[in-house]
Order: sequence, then C-alpha cells, then structure tokens
Amino acid sequence: MDDCKCSSDDTLEHILQDPNSMPRVMQLEYLKRITDNFSDERLLGEGCKQGELRNGKMIAVKKFKQLTDPDDQQKLFENEVLPLMRLRNPNIIINKWGNRSAETLSSVDCQQIRSCLEIGKCCMKSERNERPTTGEIMKKLGLESIECSLDGEEGPLCKKTKRSCLTPPENQEEEIIMKIKEHVEKLREKSREVREKIELAKGNGMVATNKIETWLARADTILSDGMAVCESKQTGLNWDTRIAPAQLSQLRECLKDQPSDIAQPASVLHIDVHAALLPSQVLFVEQARQHIIEDTEGTIGIWGPVGVGKTLLLKAINNSFETGNSLIPSSSNRRDPPFDFVIYMTALEDCSVQSIQSEIITRLQMQDRSDSITTQATRISKFLQDKSFLVLLDGLHCNLNLAAVGLPPLGNQGQLKRKVVITTRSRSLCDQMHVNRVINVPGLKMNEALQLFQECIGNNSLYSEPCIGTLAKDLVEQLRALPSELIRIGSAMREKREPGQWQNIVAVAKELMHIKDQEASSLTEGIVITKLKQCLQNLRGRRNDVNHEIEFGKREGKVATNQINNWLASVDTNISVGMVICESEQNELNWDLSVIAAGMLRRLQECLSGQPSVVTVEALPPSVQEIPCSSTEQQPSRDKIFGEAMEYIKHSSVGVIGIWGLGGVGKTHLLTKINNAFLGDSLFDYVVFVTASKEGSVETIQDEIGKKLKLKLPEGDDVKSRADIILGFLKTTKFLILLDDVWNRIDLEAVGIPYPLGRSKVVLTTRSKTVCGQMDVKKEINVACLPDDEAWQLFQDKVGQGTLSSSPRIEALAKELVEELKGLPLALITVGRAMYGKSNSKQWESAMHHMKQSCCGGDDQDLRMENTVFRRLKFSYDSLRNETLRQCLLTCSLWPEDEVIRTGDLIRCWIGLGLVDECDIHGSYRKAHSLIGELTAACLLDSCDTGFLQLHIYIHDRPFFNHQELPIEVGVKMHDVIRDMAIWISCGCSDNKDKWVVRAGVGANLSMRTIPWRRAECISLMSSRIGELHPFTGSTNLKRLYLHQNLLDERIFGAIQSFTELAYLDLSHNRIKEIPEELFALVNLEHLDLSRNRALRTVPKRLRELTKLKFLYLAGTSIKVIPTEVISCLTELQVIDIMIFNDRMTIDYKSKIMQELCTLPNLQAVDMVAEGDDGYESLRKTAGIPIRDLIIYGLEETNKLCLAVDTLTGDIVGRTLNELHVGYCDMEQIILGDELGKPFDALSVLALRNLKNLTNIIMWEGTSSSQALFPRLTNLSLHACSKLQHLSWAPNLPCLEYLGVGDCGAMKQICMGAGQESSKTFPCLKYLILTDNHKLASLCGSDVTFPCLEELFIWRCPKLKRLPFTMQSLPHKLTKLYIHPWDDLEWEDEGVKSFLERVRR
Repeated sequence: MDDCKCSSDDTLEHILQDPNSMPRVMQLEYLKRITDNFSDERLLGEGCKQGELRNGKMIAVKKFKQLTDPDDQQKLFENEVLPLMRLRNPNIIINKWGNRSAETLSSVDCQQIRSCLEIGKCCMKSERNERPTTGEIMKKLGLESIECSLDGEEGPLCKKTKRSCLTPPENQEEEIIMKIKEHVEKLREKSREVREKIELAKGNGMVATNKIETWLARADTILSDGMAVCESKQTGLNWDTRIAPAQLSQLRECLKDQPSDIAQPASVLHIDVHAALLPSQVLFVEQARQHIIEDTEGTIGIWGPVGVGKTLLLKAINNSFETGNSLIPSSSNRRDPPFDFVIYMTALEDCSVQSIQSEIITRLQMQDRSDSITTQATRISKFLQDKSFLVLLDGLHCNLNLAAVGLPPLGNQGQLKRKVVITTRSRSLCDQMHVNRVINVPGLKMNEALQLFQECIGNNSLYSEPCIGTLAKDLVEQLRALPSELIRIGSAMREKREPGQWQNIVAVAKELMHIKDQEASSLTEGIVITKLKQCLQNLRGRRNDVNHEIEFGKREGKVATNQINNWLASVDTNISVGMVICESEQNELNWDLSVIAAGMLRRLQECLSGQPSVVTVEALPPSVQEIPCSSTEQQPSRDKIFGEAMEYIKHSSVGVIGIWGLGGVGKTHLLTKINNAFLGDSLFDYVVFVTASKEGSVETIQDEIGKKLKLKLPEGDDVKSRADIILGFLKTTKFLILLDDVWNRIDLEAVGIPYPLGRSKVVLTTRSKTVCGQMDVKKEINVACLPDDEAWQLFQDKVGQGTLSSSPRIEALAKELVEELKGLPLALITVGRAMYGKSNSKQWESAMHHMKQSCCGGDDQDLRMENTVFRRLKFSYDSLRNETLRQCLLTCSLWPEDEVIRTGDLIRCWIGLGLVDECDIHGSYRKAHSLIGELTAACLLDSCDTGFLQLHIYIHDRPFFNHQELPIEVGVKMHDVIRDMAIWISCGCSDNKDKWVVRAGVGANLSMRTIPWRRAECISLMSSRIGELHPFTGSTNLKRLYLHQNLLDERIFGAIQSFTELAYLDLSHNRIKEIPEELFALVNLEHLDLSRNRALRTVPKRLRELTKLKFLYLAGTSIKVIPTEVISCLTELQVIDIMIFNDRMTIDYKSKIMQELCTLPNLQAVDMVAEGDDGYESLRKTAGIPIRDLIIYGLEETNKLCLAVDTLTGDIVGRTLNELHVGYCDMEQIILGDELGKPFDALSVLALRNLKNLTNIIMWEGTSSSQALFPRLTNLSLHACSKLQHLSWAPNLPCLEYLGVGDCGAMKQICMGAGQESSKTFPCLKYLILTDNHKLASLCGSDVTFPCLEELFIWRCPKLKRLPFTMQSLPHKLTKLYIHPWDDLEWEDEGVKSFLERVRR
C-alpha cells in the first residue's frame, strides 16, 4: 500500500512541475486518501478540498462526476475548473478554449474569470515565446504575492479562492443584493415544482434522474449560500463585497442549468420470490452476479432441465441489484448500482423480436407508438446508447436476434456495462445465441433436497410410518432433486400417511420423469394438456381438409386411397381418446392424467406427421352405379315382372334374359330398377348398365363398357384388341350386363363378353321379340301395357285430381281416354300431363276424337309401333298451339339419340331455318326461349339442369371466345320414343320415309349407300366420325344438311357441289383448312356454319357470290384474311359471327370490315372481337354496327375503360349488345356509364376475366344506379381480377340470376350493406358461385337479402367465417349448398346453421 501511495504522489508532483505535461486522470481512491475521503475539515471553497502529499506539500483537489454532455462539460470548465487550475499547462486552455470568441469574453460577469479567459487565449498562440510566463499570468490576475510553489502550508489555489473576485463598485451592492433575493425566490419555486413532479412520477413507478437529484442538491446549497450572503449584508458580519456578484452568478447558472429529464423508470423493479433460497442457490446467485458485473463479454446463458429453479434464480439475480437488498449479502454492501436499468422479461413459447420490444418499451416507460420492428429497434437503441443496462430473459425457447430488438452492442463499452442473461432448457440454444459464458444449473444437493421436501410434506407425514422416510428419500431421488417438483409433489403428499400411497407415487414418478426426458414442456404444470388440446385442434382441422379433398375428388371420379382411409380411421380413434383425456376430471397430483396425456400427445403428433401424401386416386369402377329412377305408385303388374326378372337373375342358370315390349311400356324403367336393386348386394362383382339404342354397334357397346369399367381401350376401329381387353377383365369376375334398347343383333362375343357366361348374366331390353331370338335369349319376359286399374291410377297421378274432380263429365271422358290409350305408360304420362289443368269438357272431347283417328295401317312391327304408340303420342304433338312449335319440336330429332342439345345451338338452328323470325335478334332469342319452355312443359322435351357445380365448371372451363347464351339450364334432351315419333311425323307418318334422314351419332356403322340423297329434303349425319363423302351427281331436293362434328376436310365441298337447292349447311367442328371453289355452286345457301374449323385460315373473294346468305358463322377459326368487298356484297346478311383471335390483323383491315358491316341493310347481329388498343379505338369510331356479342381483349394502354353505350358504337349497341366479355387487359379502373346515362337495354351477360390490374369498378357520377344502366343483366362473372376488392354496384341489378366470382385474391367483400334498399337487393339471384377468393371475409351486410337464391357454392375462401343470413332473411328457396370448409364457419344463430345443414345434406 505504501509503494502505491509513493508512486501516486510522485506522479502527481511530476505533473505539477512539468509545464508541458498533458492532463491526467487520477484514481479516485488515491484522491480520497489524500483528502481524508474529501473531509469537510479540509474545505477550501465550494467543493474544493485540500490534499496533502507524502512530503507534506499541499494541493487543491475537487472531485468531478463523469459528464458526457458537451454543454455540461463546458459549463463545468467555465464555472469550476478555470478558477482552480494553475494555468501552468497551456494545453488545457488550448484544448478547451480554442474556439472562444470575443463576445464570449465580454459576457462573463466575474472580472477574475474574464482575466483567466483572456490569459487562456494568449496561451493558445502557436509560438512558444509569445505565450505569457507564469509571472506575467500572476501579475495579470493580481496574484503577485502568491507563491507558485507547493512548498507552503497553503497553496496558491487556496489563497486565490480567499481573494475571490474583484470588488464591485459601491453603488451596485444594493442592486446586486436585490437581484440575489429575487433569484433565490425563483430558484426556491423552481425547486419546489421539480420535487412535486418527482412525487407525481413516483406514483407511476418512476424515480428521479441522477441529473435532477444532483441539481436539487446543488440548488439547496446555492439557496443556503444566497440567504447567508443577504443576511451578512444586513448584519454586516463577515461581509465581503466580492462575494455577492459571485453568488448572483451561481444563482443564475443554477436556474439556467435545470435538467429537462426529471424522472425515469426505476433502475430495478422488485420481483416477489415466494421461496427462500437454499445455501447452494445463494452461492449460485453470488457467482452469477460476479460474472455479470466483472465479465467484459455481453451475454451469459443459464441452462438446466425443467424444474431445476432457473426462474427462481433469475428473479433473485434481479432483486440482488436493488439498493440495500438483503437477500444476497454482498449486494447490500454496494452503494452505487452498476447498471442504470435492470430489465426482467419472461419469454413465451412464441417469443419474437416484436414481443420482446413491447416488453422493453413498457418497462422503460417509453411511449408505445405501434411502429414497425425497425423503428422500434431504433428507439430502444437510442434510449439505451448512453446507459448501462442488464437484460434478464427467462425461459427462452428459440434463437432471438438481440440486435434486431434494438439492444446496443453488448459488453463493457468504456464506462458503460451492457449485459444480457438468458435462461433456457437447451444447451444448444446457448451456442446458437453465441453466449459468451454458459452456466449450468445443477439440481439441489441431496441434503438440501431432503430438507426442502421435508418442509413441504411436514414431519407428521414423514414419520407417521417407519417406511415412509425411506420412500420419501426414494421419491426425492426419482424427482432428481428438482426444486419445483419437490415443492409441488411435497405439498400434494402432505398428510399422506399410507405407505401404499407413497409406493404408488414413487412408481408414477419414475414413469413421469422418463416421459419428461422426451417432452419439451413441463408435464406437471399442465402444459402437456394445453399442447394436447392444440394438437387435437390441428388434427381435426387436418382431418376436415382431407375429407373435403376426398369429397371434391369424388366429383372428379376419384376415391380415397387405402392408406388415407386407414389414416382417417386412426385419426378418428385418437381424437376420440384425446377428447376423453382432456375432459376427464384430474386427480390432485395430475400425474396419472399427465402420463396418459403425454403418450396420447406423441400419438397425435405421429398422426399429423404420418399423413400419407396421396389422398385420392382414380376410382375403381363401382360394382354398381346408381341410376336415377322416378318413383311410381305401387303397380302390382310391374312388381310381378320385376320379381320374375330378379328370380331368373339370382337363382337360375339362364345366362341371357330378354325383356321385350312396346316402346314406352316401361322397359327402361324396369331395367333401371334391376340395376339399383344390386346396390349393396355382393352377388355380382360388377353390374354394368349400357344403352345400345337404334344405332348401337359393337364399337359403341365396347366404348360404354370401357367407360363404366374404366378400362383403357385403344382408339380407332381395332375391335379385336378392344374386345381382348374387355374379355381379359370380365373373365375373372362375376358380372351382370344390362343392355337397354337393343334394336338389332349385337355380337356379344365380339364385344368381349366371355362365353359361356357361367355364373354371370346378360339382361337386355328390346321392342322386338325377334331381337330376343337373334341375341340367343334363353328366357323372355314380356312387359305388357298396364291393366285398366293401374292405367287409371297412373293417369290420375299425372292429370291431377283437381282437374278430374272439376266435372263428372270430365272424369267420364278421362276414363274413356285412358281406355283408348291401352295402358301404355308413356302415353298415359304424356297425355295426362298434356291434359293437366284442362277443365273444359270440350277440350276432352277433342282429345277423344283425335285418339280414335288412325294415322297409319299395316301389320309389321314398325306399323304396330306407329298404331300403338306414335298415334297416341302424336296427340301431344298435335296439341301444341301452333305450327311453329311443332316444327321446332321436329328439329330436335336431328341431334343424336340421348345427346344433350345445347340451348344456344338449338336456338341458332331455329333462327337459321326461319322458324323463329322476330323483328330483331333479341326478340328472336326471347321467343325461342319461350318455345323451349312450352315444349318442356308439354313433356316433349326434358330440361337438363346441370346443377351449380357443373354449371360453374362449364362457364369457367370453356374457351374464352366460346360465346353463347349462358342459361342455367344449359340443354334439353328428347326421350328416344318421342324422337322416333318426331322422325316418323317428319316423314309424313310413314307416307314419305325418305323425306327426313337422321343418322346422327351412328359412327362407323353408317352406310352412305343407304342414304336416299336424291329424295331427302333433310339429312342429319351429326357426330358420326365421317371422314369423307363420295361425290353425288344428279338432281336433288336436299335443302338442309347437318354435318356438325365429324372429321371432314375441304373435299366435302366437291362431294356436295351438286346440292344446288341446299339452303342450310352446318359444317362446324370439322377439319376444313380452306374453302374451295365448289362451295360457290351452292347459290341458294342462306345459312352457312364453318365455325370451330380451327385450321381454316382463308376466305376466298368469291364468297361474295353467295348473295342469299343470311347467316354466316366463322368463329373459332384461324382466318387471317377476309378480302375487301366480300362482306359488303352479302346484302341479305342478318347475322355474322367473326369472333376470330388474330394478332396479325392490321388496324386498317379491321376498320374496313367495320365500314363494310355498316353498309348491310338487313344486318341484325354481329359477334366480334375488339383486340388490342387499336382494335378498340377502331370500334369506338364506327357507329351503327348492331353488335350482339363482343369481346374486348388485350388492351395495354387503356388505363380507364368506360363501359357506356356511346363509348362503343353508339345508340344501337344499347339495343343489341347481349354479351360483353372483357379480358386480359391492363386497365386499373372500369367506369360504368357516362354523362348521358343511356342504358344497355339488351345486355344479359357481363364477364370480366384476367384483369390483373383492375382495382375498382365505379358508377359514373351522373348515372343514377346500376339498375338503370343494366336493366336486363342476368349473368355476371368475374375471374382472376386479382386486385378488385368488392362489387358494391351489383346487388340491385333487377334481373341478375347468376353471380360467379373466382380467383379474385384481393376481394374482401362482395358488396356493402344496402340500407333502405335491402328489400330489393339481389331480387332475382338464383346461383351464387365463389371460388378461390383467399381474402374474402364477408359476402355482404346482414341487411342484404337473397329472396330467390336456389344454389350456393363456396370453395376455398378461407377467411369467410360468417354468412349474411338471419332467421328473418333465410333463403327459403335454397335447394343446393356446398361450402368448403364448412366446419370453419361461425354462427350467431344456431337456427340458421340448422336450416343450412338440412339443405346441405
């Protein structure tokens, strides 16, 4: 110690003797020693003490606290350092006062300080000889008599402080005293205000800052000195005239120097610790604290297993930094805390940078502004950059980026200490966090563990039985001396005095601790139950997703894999058990339940991770495919026939069974019942229902069987290879083949059906008993007409009891009519429906008269069919109200048997034949739809309602340019008997059999030689896979030729060039590449359909010679050139479809087409494409074109698209435009309407597709409403408009029936609430289809109603949780509902859920 003292004295003396030495920092302990710890007995002046060196020399010493603020440093130097310094070292002056100005010198009140500053500037001169000597400095300061050496008892500094400042003039003394009093009052008031603010801040958990505490102490001293100066002036005692100005200066400076920061968060927040630390834990805290304070590195990791007491220890470490803390002895001896802030936080399992930032901001009382993570980090870093801090982070589970949180660089940074301590269960996490020092927390020592356990259970329990003490020790060992487990289990075992209880708990503890080694959470704290519940929820969600995927796969003909079925079964079992565990009552220890729950948790996690990746595969053919079958009242005769047929099928050795009877007698119905009877029956491996029909052949039968059994048959005419595949499959199975409507012999062996049949069966239906013989039928079953009583019952069902009871005369006539119908079911049904609601007896008498007339005579089978069936069915035909309806019905027979006829194709045909010819095209379409409705109501056509799912697929999967009507019922069908009757009527009821020739759908069996080309007026060879027709020569009366959907190329024109009377020619969907000269021989053509010939590229100029042409269809071709002056010559043209996508078409060419279209006097409808910005501009500049269907496509430079009548082609568009498609454009906004507000009176379909930049659809400010702009819009479809957020303009569309929104990723809500208009919102909407709208959260407000909604389809809209239905606004007409995922929906009213679930089932 003496050596150290001598060394410090020598250093200090050397500094004072050397004028060139630099300022040094002396150790505080040394300065304390030489001043007797800054004793007041050595006081020389304000804060200045006298220091004594070892040689007895004296020096003035003053302790300054560390100041980092530049302004504070400057004030300190001016007010305290300069008056004390000896001015022997000019470097101090140079470093601090190099930039002082003359103004600064003049502003200094004290003459003595001003002199010091002037001397300091002289000492800054660069030349050493220009600097003043010590004597000159002393003389300047008036200190000539003061010794400059250190030899005297009092140093010069002491004498200097006694001299003080120069005496002010006498006349200023009173003024100075008054100012002192004034400033004393100001300082006292300021002091009081600061203390009040500090008290208020303490109520908010904050404390005074160090700066403000120092200022208050200084203010108290200055106030005391100021009062003393005033009193000495008043009393005259010890009055020194030089003291007053200095005191006034100090008062002013103190008022000026008040720190702005008054309060700050407490440096340490106390955390309650409910358990006393054991000696080993106290030692651990002491060691950890030592590392925290003394280590230079920044991070310390404390790790150990669950329950070892890491949290308890970290809380103790936090509390050890409290001033005067007595928990840790060494901590109470430290007067100055090493950290400005100690921040304790608990890291949750989902700990993140943002959550830690929030805790720090809360702890430091910073304002929470909900800034970004980066901004928050900047704020935290700025706050802590000049502070020492210790962050204690408890229970960290994952790697945390401390820099991203905003903590400044850790470690010792100069005088600052910045440390982070984490606790974790994982040693590897410490490595991931790059911890500088890792400390492992061991379990308690055995003696401490036993002591703790004993305190918890109490001596009464421990010594109640001799063996319990030994069992308790075993239990402590099994618990591995973990404090938390000892406390928990010890408390639970208190008062347990039965040895058996202790033995059981020791066994459970062994199992429990084994499980805890495998689990990441503390089982005994209930976390495992929480995790189990979370896992159950996740597994239920995964199961629901898989089930929905399976359900949707079924719609595509797929089935779940065996693996996924096994997985689902395992999931169901585990979920059931898991729910029982979660709902079970827990015993007081939670141990048995925890053990079971931990095992179940592992099983559930294995289920989640073990889900098979393949969910569905192509389904194997079902053993029996159910066929819809209309129910009828009990008919004993039919039940008897059904029973007879089933007996032969099940119990006889007969292989081929034939069911025969008249057309319409119910053979198909019977065969359908037989098919459905084997649902769930394992008698046959496969039951296959095949419709042969009149044009049936080996190939068509093979195709049907292949589809039903999902066999991959080769394409083409290789019948033998196809038969081998079918044979190879069927010969190893037991099968039942049901062949419906066989007209001619079919070689079943050629088909591939194995012979002999063995245990398998074939059942066929036919109209002819002869066919039974040709098919080697071994057992015939005749289906006769219904007996009178059954016939009467069936007729009553169809005509309605209300009609029959309206008059006794009508009932009598009805019975006569039934007798005339001879019990034929089809006739009974058809005529009964035709007579439904007719309550006038004259109508019934007319019907009887018709039935008694004979159309044809003869004895062969066909004539028997005519006499027995067609004559009776013809009544329904004749009952149609006009000839137009009758001719429209006959036209439907031109399509293949059992084929769905698209409504748009049928209407186009009727218009092309002139059967529907209104004054404008829209009137024709409306009339055609009305006619279809009448024919359907008369049971002569069957509507084909595909349902909402199939409709959605049809609309969205069709080609973009495939424009046609989008009716909800997309097609119609004819019963085969009705079709035969229509062909029979078209041939003059067999008087002219060659008039109409229908071979549609015949395929490879078609024989061209059997076609009476010379005599026929109408020939239909649709869908027959014809590749070539041989040329025909000679005259012919053929007027209509239907060659739709074949394989014909341009050679067809040479084959038909002699058909000069031809007026209607349909060559759509073929392989025509060019139009040869032979076409132009057909000078009487009025209807020419060349659409969907995709290889067709040119149109010859001679097309203009077809001057009678009224209807021209070129859509879907690749035509690149239409010569000029072609269209303008077709003056009779009424409809032209040129929807051709061709990016090589020039703008001038398009303009010429439009100019020519404007010259056609009879033009009613144009279907066209406006492609690109130039094409769109060309369209807008052309007025007078009656556009019916329009596609606006590929706009790149149009930012805003205005959909208004005048922005297209003028007023005529408002009357003619029926469909409008806008797609693949870059516009950002669509504006509906314009300042004129003209409505689109005819627009029925509006489709927006792939408008990736579209953000908004708005109404023009002057447009009253969408209702006024689109009065007849029925179909609205949006697809892939990824930025569009709502359709608030759509709800009030008065005729809207279909609304589809798909793949609109930003769509949040379909529409907003309608307010007072709620009674009119979506007034006609029937079909609502929503798919793949991932942000859709709401359909609309609850005030929006759907009074006509029939079908609702929602698929993959994950954020849609609620439907806008209430019990007061239920869609009571809803019949079909599909929502995925259903289980994610939330319900405010269980009544709504119950209603929708009934519809959903």
